[in-house]
Amino acid sequence: MERFQTMHIAFLRLFLIPTLLPLYAALPTGAVQDGPAVPAPQVVGVPPSDAGRGLVRVSGTEIRHYSGDKKPLHYLVSRDNGLTWSDEKAPAGYPPNFGGIPKESPDFAQNPRTKEYIRVQPIRGFVFISQGGLDGKWLAVTKDGKLTADWRDGRKQGDLLVIPGIIRSPLFIAGGRRLLLPTHGNGTTVYISDDGGLNWRKSKVAVTSPPHEIGGEHKGLRWQNNAVEATIVELRDGRLWMLVRTSQDSHYESFSTDRGETWSKAVPSRFHGTLTMPTLGKLNDGRLLALWTNTHPLPELPTATGSGEDAFTNRDSIHAAISNDDGKTWNGFREVILDEHRNRADYATSNGSADRGKHQSQFVQLDANRVLISIGQHKSHRRLVIMDTRWLYEKTRSCDFSDGLASWTHHTFIPAIKGHCAYNRTPAAELVANPDAPEAKAMRIAWLDNPALVNEKNGADYRRGGATWNFPSGTNGQADIAFRLTDKTAGVRLSLTDTLFNACDTVLEPYALYTLKLAPGEKIGSETLKAGESYRLSLKWNGADKGSSAELFLDGRKVGTLPLNAPSLNGVSYLHFVSMADGPDSGTLIQRVSAKVK
Repeated sequence: MERFQTMHIAFLRLFLIPTLLPLYAALPTGAVQDGPAVPAPQVVGVPPSDAGRGLVRVSGTEIRHYSGDKKPLHYLVSRDNGLTWSDEKAPAGYPPNFGGIPKESPDFAQNPRTKEYIRVQPIRGFVFISQGGLDGKWLAVTKDGKLTADWRDGRKQGDLLVIPGIIRSPLFIAGGRRLLLPTHGNGTTVYISDDGGLNWRKSKVAVTSPPHEIGGEHKGLRWQNNAVEATIVELRDGRLWMLVRTSQDSHYESFSTDRGETWSKAVPSRFHGTLTMPTLGKLNDGRLLALWTNTHPLPELPTATGSGEDAFTNRDSIHAAISNDDGKTWNGFREVILDEHRNRADYATSNGSADRGKHQSQFVQLDANRVLISIGQHKSHRRLVIMDTRWLYEKTRSCDFSDGLASWTHHTFIPAIKGHCAYNRTPAAELVANPDAPEAKAMRIAWLDNPALVNEKNGADYRRGGATWNFPSGTNGQADIAFRLTDKTAGVRLSLTDTLFNACDTVLEPYALYTLKLAPGEKIGSETLKAGESYRLSLKWNGADKGSSAELFLDGRKVGTLPLNAPSLNGVSYLHFVSMADGPDSGTLIQRVSAKVK
């Protein structure tokens, strides 16, 4: 597998990346919503360590991603503003990675007043401040708020400052007059410095979140995380906004009106996400960019105790949204990338059994429109991606399966934990010939006759096939689905959601904004569906808050309305199909889908 990984990285550098150079060189600047299509996010490299820390801009053209490896000390570097990358050895004066673990990089922030850098280690690490930039001299902060060059002397390392807990990114606020460092242990505590990182004090309160509880579809407990991996952004009015990772269905949020001294009680935010790292950041023009994994995990099984990690079923994507008004409204909720390995039969142990998936992220801005995003955990799953923020303002997306199932999440799980907290996978949908258009393809969703998808000991049964597809979010819009009910199909349930639910998830109905059954004998408004027939269904939803409804059209004729099932602040951004069969059936063919939002 090491040879495979080396070849894969070589392919990215030699073949994929050069094709992007003319594409981005020709890309115009300025906000565009109705002009030429904006390129989708493009992979340009592979980070040297897990995302979330280590990405830093050096100059107008140079960007680095530092590694957490203890030896050799190195970083990935681009000198053409993120397009191409090479690995280089760090200078002799660069401090070793004393704390943390090799897969987690140290993190950096540049002081806007002095232009020097502060460097912090993610786990009980020393604090360093540069003299002469990243390649200059590094001095360690002592417990009494001084700087020393003697940090290599093991006899004197006991005099150095160590920030306790697990550290997230340092943030300069108030024009550089204050420095914040979020750390977590029992909740998130913010360390505060008013002298550039020499002397520190703790925030007066810690931000916490409630534990997960058994109930509803959950027969067991999730791994209990109490407000961890905090991300903070400074709003235009001076308030601070914090998002934290939790064991709930969403990231919790807290605000500070006194520059981090005190924080409001954390409450659920509009950003769905469970046991994954969120990232908030501000662009040069003041817009906010949110990166997070907008995915709902499968319900917890009775064997889940909450005392430790079990099987992560929600880490195969990273999403982005953008706000022009300090977080009041958002555009996007789009998948920046889907995990290339999400359908692997050996997913759990491929290339080592460490944490894996696309959660964790960090970004730097490239120009007026583009950002470079570091994404993912595990050396096979990490990616450096260039995203044009204008792509988040697009209003349409369609799929006719001419590119196969590349844009779909369409796997199910072998419910036996392997490696580190993971299940192996198998496809939950397949590409087949389209009987209504022999030159085209369709996606078949059916019951899966595979006993490996059942675990009688923990009650898991993931044999119902399914698939889910993302489009730009909208509180008003229209989805069009062309489908065929084969002669012996049990049909599918179609749900319009604001979150990525696993393809095999059969209990998502309470969370769906709109949901209906596509099966022989079921009624779509005034029309009854029949086996062996093909249909064109349109759902035109007019709102996402309480009292809203969707108009239903079948083959171009309005046949009824559908009431809103569950409200959402974010609108609709997903189509989800799952089989309704309890045994072998001939399946349902999805021939084309499209969506347009307002």
